[in-house]
Amino acid sequence: MKDHRVKSFSEFHAVIEGLNGKQKTIYRGHKDVDYALKPSVGRCSPVGARTKHASMEKKLLTLFKESSLPHLSYRPENDWEWLAIGQHHGLPTRLMDWSYNPLAAAFFSVEKDFDGDSVVYVFWGGGTTADVTSDPLAIQKVVRYRPPHVASRIAAQAGLFTVHPEPEKPFTHKSMERIIIETAARSDIKKTLNKYGVSRRHLFPGLDGIAEDLKWLETVCH
Repeated sequence: MKDHRVKSFSEFHAVIEGLNGKQKTIYRGHKDVDYALKPSVGRCSPVGARTKHASMEKKLLTLFKESSLPHLSYRPENDWEWLAIGQHHGLPTRLMDWSYNPLAAAFFSVEKDFDGDSVVYVFWGGGTTADVTSDPLAIQKVVRYRPPHVASRIAAQAGLFTVHPEPEKPFTHKSMERIIIETAARSDIKKTLNKYGVSRRHLFPGLDGIAEDLKWLETVCH
């Protein structure tokens, strides 16, 4: 996988412009360059030693569906929608969040304090659109999915998901590159993103986003 190392926002922007000819490009940011690119359920193990990973994943979805209906304003039409709702609320799933907006991905890579290099993954071309009539737990290749009932957070982040047939394995692809943001550039890039309207209050609409944004802008908390 090709890496681009950047030391400033202008260098980051130049890399993005250089990749501008790629089709269907999406982005995902991480604060730690060494973070393995795996869906959240791929980072979990079953409670029972004899339980297979696939059985755990299926059980998680089944129990979530049984418990969630009283709290929903509409009934999801298929398991793809159920997985998206679960992902939104912290359920381990085979979905990974991406964005069509490279600045949103950059924000997530530099938002939290971290003593190390950050990374933005750039993925293009690969990943067909999900067939929502199929079983998302039985797919054979990585697909892209954007739920019809888009939460305000997903809309604000220009978000979508990739869905992975083997969530335990780190995701890699021939149509993927990395932009590595060096440690010393993290703070300045976050400040520049804020000037462009890319901050927690914009990416997480609501009072929580506003409060977190003001905490960063106006205080030094320990």
